[in-house]
Amino acid sequence: MLLHRPVELLGMLLAGLLVPLKQAAKVEGVLERRVAVVGSSVLLLGPLNITHIHSVQWEHLNGTTFHTILQYERHNLTVHVPYAARVHLHASNGSLLLEDLRESDRGIYRVTVNQEERASLMILLDVLKPVSHPQLWSSGLVAKASGEVLCEVAEGRADTFTWKKDGQRLPPDRSYRLSESISVLYLRMAKKSDCGSYSCNASNGISWQETSLNITVAGLSPPLQDVLRISVVAVVFAAVSGWGIIFPVCQSEKLRIRGELWRWLSAYTCGLVCISSILTGTAGLLWMREEGPSIAVILPEIFLLYVIVITFLVASTVAFQPTKLTQLKSTTAQRTLGYAAPGGVLLVVLTSSFHMKNIHQRHVVFSFFLV
Repeated sequence: MLLHRPVELLGMLLAGLLVPLKQAAKVEGVLERRVAVVGSSVLLLGPLNITHIHSVQWEHLNGTTFHTILQYERHNLTVHVPYAARVHLHASNGSLLLEDLRESDRGIYRVTVNQEERASLMILLDVLKPVSHPQLWSSGLVAKASGEVLCEVAEGRADTFTWKKDGQRLPPDRSYRLSESISVLYLRMAKKSDCGSYSCNASNGISWQETSLNITVAGLSPPLQDVLRISVVAVVFAAVSGWGIIFPVCQSEKLRIRGELWRWLSAYTCGLVCISSILTGTAGLLWMREEGPSIAVILPEIFLLYVIVITFLVASTVAFQPTKLTQLKSTTAQRTLGYAAPGGVLLVVLTSSFHMKNIHQRHVVFSFFLV
């Protein structure tokens, strides 16, 4: 329908454009910004270039419309009910004294002096409560896990939150605002260097408060905890298989185990060595994934792989095809098969001890730092 009435359509478009222009004009008229404390008084000055004042009108912008506070004309003063007993007018210069400020008093104030001259001034007033001491708390931080430190202000509006660690200011991108009163500091992949004293500074236009909290990173990361558990199990398996190797050697010739019992004991021993080697190799891979590769871990991993292959072949051959071992003529091969299990036990014990020692040292370092 409007397409057939281009004049009306153009008029509607122009009316829509005038609305933001009117709002912009109001904002542009703000010449002064004042900040005051809740419960205090503030003096809003009138225009300075007026010598003779005949009439004064003060208004408060509430939402999108101005509401009259008071009107003064030829010695007649009218104060509107919401502001009765809280405002005083200085008729000589048009200034307004507003007492017992409330947070609802914030906004834009407009004073118009001498209606015929239309001399006006606009003031932006912000009424704030002093911020209270921030409350800091954090989730339990564990090494290599993410965590957060929260800073909350119970009273007052905090315009700015500033985070510091050991007195050094942290980049703004390390934190984010959850609300007007809560700021969150994010710690990604917590580590030893994240331990220390964190402070949160909350401020607004009239006050600031700062609170500190000592943050600690406790315990071991979940992968290192798995390395510790696996290493302990691997040592237990290696100790049991070591008993299977030493026991027959310590027996006298008459009591020495032979025949089927020896065959199954050998298969059992080599199988345990193979399992303990697999566990130790897995612990090494987890260690390198967490701490990075190193030659001290890579070399044992290579030898463990060798032990896994040999002990698996020996255990399966002894269990299912024992005649093949008796047909083995090579002295080198016999020695390789004979030394694989004892060497594997020794390698598992040494490698697992290395892992457990390093984990213990890291735990001690963390504990020392926290103390």
